[in-house]
Amino acid sequence: MKNYLNTKKLVKSFVATTVLSFGLFSGGHFTAAAGLDKAKVEPVKVAQANGSQNKENVEPVKVVQSNSSQNKVKVEPVKADQANSSQNKTKVEPVKAIQANSSQNIDTSEKATPAKPEVPVQSKAEVKAEIPQKEAGKIVKSQASIHASETAKMHAAPNSAIFSKTPSVEMTEPETDADATTGYLFGADSASSANPEGEDFYLGKLGYGSTVQFDESTGSAIYFSSARAQNASYVYGYWFLSGIQMAPIGMSASEWGEQQAKLALEAYEAMKIVYGSKVRPVIFIDVESALTGMNDYDYANNQSIYNAFVNYLNQYGQGVKPGTYSSPWNWELTMGNFSPSTPGAYWVAYYPSDIPSDLTTSNSDWLNFPGTNEKAEIWQYYGGYDDYNVAWQLP
Repeated sequence: MKNYLNTKKLVKSFVATTVLSFGLFSGGHFTAAAGLDKAKVEPVKVAQANGSQNKENVEPVKVVQSNSSQNKVKVEPVKADQANSSQNKTKVEPVKAIQANSSQNIDTSEKATPAKPEVPVQSKAEVKAEIPQKEAGKIVKSQASIHASETAKMHAAPNSAIFSKTPSVEMTEPETDADATTGYLFGADSASSANPEGEDFYLGKLGYGSTVQFDESTGSAIYFSSARAQNASYVYGYWFLSGIQMAPIGMSASEWGEQQAKLALEAYEAMKIVYGSKVRPVIFIDVESALTGMNDYDYANNQSIYNAFVNYLNQYGQGVKPGTYSSPWNWELTMGNFSPSTPGAYWVAYYPSDIPSDLTTSNSDWLNFPGTNEKAEIWQYYGGYDDYNVAWQLP
């Protein structure tokens, strides 16, 4: 049998072989996914793409996370938060990436513009927190340490305030005028209502001349308030010193002074029975011009009466000391230029036009006691029916 060469088949085989060889020599290759197909993909939403050697033209997509290497897709400018992949050769239409992990990005057109990460962390508005109102002198943790997010801590410098464990001390507010009277004591006297500034101490009238007014059975008198005494932490008694016109007939000024001191001491002991340890060991001598008080300009008698009273208490008071109460005007009218002799126990009366706002010794109305260079320990700054007092030190 004769075998004839089929020329048509030979030509076709030669042409196919030549074409295939030329394609391979030119860099062509078969793909495992699509073979010789070149599919055009419609827009999709990609949650995660992990692949290699992709040869696809992709329409605009929204990428949540992309981890790939050796991608050969042409990329348009992108807004990326983090780029951590290798050998990306992509060109993509503009996309908004939430997180992209790639490195060594090679763009064939425009260079990608850097942008702030939009990773799932607290935004500035979320990180900013309301700071509680500060209390003076309160020690609190660093605000940066309290409000920083975990992501912020991860990227913070080692010496950042975020990692601070040392508490920061908040500055206290400067002292206000209301705080200026700290350490001062306030009180009322006689039949006064309570001092609005406080009831630290009280001074009540024990009597005058030959009359003891304090009643032990009630713990009060016409000018001694039991309510004020009970509310106060410290209680004093005062004696309204009477001039020679009130003395029994034939009694000298000095004898009259001693007689009044003796009665005052008896009333003091009765007061102490009622109010106990509240009672301070001082009896104030009230020197004023009055019908039952001292005679005006009768300096000699008045001074003798006063001295005798002071001396008696110093001698027989058994720890109870004399103090002196008066005003500049009353002292000059009844005692002249005489100097009192009860150091450390002075109570001065001087009333400004209204209740002063400054109740400290820096107020020029808080005077030295008349006839001395000593600042009065107690200042009666308001008087009338209600008598209010302040003390920088209690005798």
